Amino acid sequence: MRIQFPWLPVAVLLLAIALGVMGQILLKLGVNKLGERPAPLVVLSSIFTPLVFGGFVCYALSSLFYLLALSRLPLSYAYPMIALSYVAVVLVSWRVLGESLPPLRIAGLAVITAGVVLLALSYGPVVAVRSKAP
Repeated sequence: MRIQFPWLPVAVLLLAIALGVMGQILLKLGVNKLGERPAPLVVLSSIFTPLVFGGFVCYALSSLFYLLALSRLPLSYAYPMIALSYVAVVLVSWRVLGESLPPLRIAGLAVITAGVVLLALSYGPVVAVRSKAP
């Protein structure tokens, strides 16, 4: 019996995370078009604008890919990996939206990233999928 790292489920999980990040960015871009401090009903009506709607579509796709990843990975491995979305949202917000990235925030992102890496390393072959011998 050979132990293999589950590359495809992890790739699907990373795709789910990327789609969630894209959803966040699209939602923010969509509400930014409403002007400063829009009324709650205006925000609610923005659901049908292309950017906001696209953000929700990305979230829906992200959820579907996450379910697929969960069907092949332990929850205690997959769910903490979602923390990578926090890191990615901050970095994409900095590059795309021009948001600030002060040193303390960078340190926080480094801590989150280190935590995810340590968590991933802690699983080793436990996360692996056993494949049938050829």
